[in-house]
Amino acid sequence: MNSRNSRAPAPPASQPSAHCFNKAKAIARRLGVHPRTIFRWADDGKLARHKINARVVLFDEHEVEALLLGSRVVSR
Repeated sequence: MNSRNSRAPAPPASQPSAHCFNKAKAIARRLGVHPRTIFRWADDGKLARHKINARVVLFDEHEVEALLLGSRVVSR
């Protein structure tokens, strides 16, 4: 038996999670808020905006989720 064939395959290399960017309108629709809310969060420094050109601004979906998870209020 060939020694190369007897070894188990190497586990996949650990890769950082891929960022998923989307427009404010799509994120707002998913969250049930107005798109202006997403821009307001960016204006307040809570989210980073990624300006692609004069008309396209994208937001990181993971950053939005982290913001929401960090601001949840736990009721007793």
